[in-house]
Amino acid sequence: MDMETIMKMMLTSGALEQVSGMLGVDDKSAESAIEYVMPMLLRGMQSQMKSEDTKYGFLQALNDHSKQDTKDLKKAVKDADVDDGAKIVRHLLGAQEEEVAAKAKKKSGLDTKTILKIMAILAPILMSKMGQTAKTQTAKSSSGDIMKVVGGLLDGVDAKDVVNILGMLMK
Repeated sequence: MDMETIMKMMLTSGALEQVSGMLGVDDKSAESAIEYVMPMLLRGMQSQMKSEDTKYGFLQALNDHSKQDTKDLKKAVKDADVDDGAKIVRHLLGAQEEEVAAKAKKKSGLDTKTILKIMAILAPILMSKMGQTAKTQTAKSSSGDIMKVVGGLLDGVDAKDVVNILGMLMK
C-alpha cells in the first residue's frame, strides 16, 4: 500500500465525516483543514527519517503504532488517542506546529484549537498506516531493511503532490 492509497482511504472511508462530526464542524471546513495539515504531517515524517537524531525513535514509534487496528478508519478516528496524537504532532512538526495550525485556520476558517485537534486525531492513524505499510513492504523486500522502506515511502511523497491528490479525491 502506498501513501496515495492511504490518503485515499482516509478521505473515502467516512473518516472525514467522523472528524467533522466529533468536532462539530462542517465537512467542507474539516476537508480544507485536512488538505493542508496532512501533507505537513507527512513532511514532518520525512524530517524525522532524514535526521540521525530522530530516525530510530521514529521507526520505533511507527512499529508501536503499526499494531493499532485501523482497518475501519471511521472507528479509528472515533477511537483516536488525541493526547498521544498531540505528542506525535509535536514530534513531527516541532516549532512549526502553531504555524501550520495558523495557516490551516486561514484556509479552513476553523479555530486553531480545532485544527490542532484534527492534527491530533490524524497523526496516530497516519503513523499506524505508515507503520503497517512499512512492515508489509519490508517483509516483501529482498533487503528486509525497514529504514530503506520507510525512507522510500516518504521520499516519494511531495507535499504539493499530496495536496493535488487530496483535491482530486475530495471532489
